[in-house]
Amino acid sequence: SAARPAQTPHARHAHPRPRPIRSLNSLPQIDVELSADIRQRPATRQQSEGRPQTHALPQSETRHRVQSRPRSDVRSLANTLPQVDAHTPSKPVEPNIPDRPQRRNPPTARIARRKPHRRHNERFYSLRSLLHSPLFAYAAAAVVLAVLLFVLTIPTPHYADSESGHAQAKPYPTNEEPVNPRPIAHSLQGTSAVAVGATNAYGVLTQAIGEFEDTGDLISFAMLDLTTGNTLTYDSGRVQYPASSIKAPYTCAVYELLLETGKADFDLVRPLAEETILESSDEAYGELHDRYGMDVFGRWLQDAGVGPGEYSSYGEMLIWHYPHINTDQLLGMWLYIYDYVQRDTPYAQHLSDLLNRRHVSAMRDALGTEVRTQSKMGWFEYFGDYFSEPATVEAGIVYAPEGTYVVAVMTTAPAQISELQPIFTALARAHYDMI
Repeated sequence: SAARPAQTPHARHAHPRPRPIRSLNSLPQIDVELSADIRQRPATRQQSEGRPQTHALPQSETRHRVQSRPRSDVRSLANTLPQVDAHTPSKPVEPNIPDRPQRRNPPTARIARRKPHRRHNERFYSLRSLLHSPLFAYAAAAVVLAVLLFVLTIPTPHYADSESGHAQAKPYPTNEEPVNPRPIAHSLQGTSAVAVGATNAYGVLTQAIGEFEDTGDLISFAMLDLTTGNTLTYDSGRVQYPASSIKAPYTCAVYELLLETGKADFDLVRPLAEETILESSDEAYGELHDRYGMDVFGRWLQDAGVGPGEYSSYGEMLIWHYPHINTDQLLGMWLYIYDYVQRDTPYAQHLSDLLNRRHVSAMRDALGTEVRTQSKMGWFEYFGDYFSEPATVEAGIVYAPEGTYVVAVMTTAPAQISELQPIFTALARAHYDMI
C-alpha cells in the first residue's frame, strides 16, 4: 500500500476526513489455493489446541535462555526500543492549579455499610429501647427522689466554722483511754443522763467535777443540744451570784427591744455595749442601766420564758443590777440570745461579733480557736455590797463539730477562770454522747 502522508502537529486534533467508498471490483481477489488452505485448518479451537507445537521451544530451554542472558543484552535491547520523536505531538498536560486540591486517587463509589442484623445484637437493641422508654425515665426519677429523701432524713452531725460559718462533719472520738468515774456530790440529770452515764464520757466528767469539788467550791451546769433537744444538768437549780455573766442578756434586751424598733440610738448604745461585752466594764454596764432602765430587761425575760426564780416578781428581781439566778435561768437566757444573733440584721450581727471577740473566756481557751464559741464570762473574788459573792461563771454557745449546743456553768470559786477549763473540756466530750 502507498505510504501515509506525514501528519502535521495539529493533524491529530483536526476533524477526520470521510473515506471514499470503494467498489467491490477494486477489492483484491483471494487466491484459490490460499482459500483452500484456510479451509483445511481446524474448524474448532479444540482441534487447534490439540495440534502439537513443533516450532515452539520447550519451557525449560526458554527459561534457561532468559536466565543466561547477560545484562548487556538487556541494555542493547533497551536501546533498540523506539525513541520518542521530539516533533511528535504529546498529550496535552493539564496545568496544575494550586487553588484546586488534587486527588491522588480517582473518586470511587461509596460502599454502603450494612447495619448489623437485629438478631445478632438483640440484647443491645432491647436495652436501648428500654433506656428511651418513658417508663424508665419515671422509674429513674422515682429512685433519685427516694434517695434524696432518705439522705435528707438522716441526721448528720455538723458544726459551724468560726470563719465561714459553714457546717462541717467530724467523726466520733475513738481509741481513747478509759477513765474511771469517781463519786460526786450530786447525780447527773437530764434526758441524756443515762446515755452519758454508760460511756467513757461519764468518767471524764465526774473526774473534772470531783477535782473542782475537792477545793470546797460548788459547781453547777446545764447543757442543751440545739439539734436533738437533749439536756444534761448537774445541780442546776442552785441559786448564786452571776457576776458579769448577766451583762450579755441585758445587752441583748437593749439591742432586740430598743435598737430593732428604733427606740434607741445605735451611736449611743454601740460604745457602751462594746465596753460591756469585750472588756466587761462595770461603768459601761451601769450607764446602760441608768439610760434604758430595767423594764426592758423584764419584758425581754418574759419573752424568753425565763421566770424570776427565787424572787416573787420581776419587779423585785430587777431592782438589782446583778440578780441572783440559777443555772437553768442562765441557760434559758442564752437560748434566747442564740435566736437573736441568728437574725440577718445589722444590730444582731454586731452583737454576735461582740460575743465572738470577748477578751476573757475559759470556754474558748479550753476548746481552742478551731471551734467557734460565743459567750460572756463573769468573776468576783469576795463578798461585797449588794449581796455580791465570790463566783466564776460563764455561759454561751458552742458550735461543736457534732452539733451546736448552749451551756452554762456557775461556780462559787473566787475568780478562778482557769479552773473552768477542765469542766468545759469534759462537757464537750459528754456532748458526743448526748446526741
